[in-house]
Amino acid sequence: MHILFFAPYFNQPRGNSTTIKRLVHFLQHKNISTSVIPYLEDDNWHLSEADIFHILHATRFLQWAKENNFRINRPYLVTMGGTDINIDLQTRLDDDMFSFLNDASFITVFTEDAKEKVKHLFPGWANKTIVIPQGIWMPWTISPMEDQLSPHILLPAGLRPVKDVLHVLPALDGLASYYPDMSFTILGAKLDESVYQQVQKKIERFHWMDYAGVVPYEVMKVWYEKAQIVINTSLSEGQSLALMEAMAAGRPVIARKNEANLQLIRHGQTGWLYETMDEFQDAVHTIVHQAEFRKKVIQQARNWMSEHHSPETETLAYIHLYKQLNNALR
Repeated sequence: MHILFFAPYFNQPRGNSTTIKRLVHFLQHKNISTSVIPYLEDDNWHLSEADIFHILHATRFLQWAKENNFRINRPYLVTMGGTDINIDLQTRLDDDMFSFLNDASFITVFTEDAKEKVKHLFPGWANKTIVIPQGIWMPWTISPMEDQLSPHILLPAGLRPVKDVLHVLPALDGLASYYPDMSFTILGAKLDESVYQQVQKKIERFHWMDYAGVVPYEVMKVWYEKAQIVINTSLSEGQSLALMEAMAAGRPVIARKNEANLQLIRHGQTGWLYETMDEFQDAVHTIVHQAEFRKKVIQQARNWMSEHHSPETETLAYIHLYKQLNNALR
């Protein structure tokens, strides 16, 4: 059985590329042959023979397929993430998109909330929409934090409006007076020029703020080592790999209340959730000053990641779907 993945990116450091590299790695460990076409990259990848197509990101793929006159000639499943469900398909579901999703053998999503949104698009897709939480693959070990924190705050996020990377600046500006050694670093690809220019203006104003650009997943270890708090400020999410990686790595997380983060984090148990600037500041103060409580939350988060986001479990769930499609071909 050979699976051909269509993913927006493979070489560029994006959430999609991290997902596809993880799936390929663990599928090949299970002796499942795989190949990948990163359809938004310029590389001339070979369209290999395959039994099943696994397509990531419905709206981007369909646009690419139209522009390149690509016709799907294999059974296929579609994995939809946050941008697909929370943004693109909230404003339009044209005939081509309906046919594309209707003809898919399965639609996979990361959370129950995402499944409800797919069902809202068309109730007839409920039975073939499968929730498969993302696995977390940590190819390196992160050292435990010291008891005394500065704190060093890390926001891994691409620069685009939905990530709202400047959202907590008022809270951070207030925190800077409490913590003179505080730092705030944004890490991610420059995806929107307007957002990038806004970030640069704020860096000129705040000495404790920095933008470190894009960093490949393979060398993220050094950034998680330095980080003492990892945050997420997104208006909406599919399922934040950065938060999940931080939780698995033993770093406390603070996340904005959106549907995906509410499903991922239990406030005060596996991380902290915020709506207001005061709530964000309170979370930082708690993490910095209550070392024993912080360690308890960190350990509970690591346990949760291990129990509910195993890459092996994720891989077996996809193999189960592939086998159903492969058996149907016989």
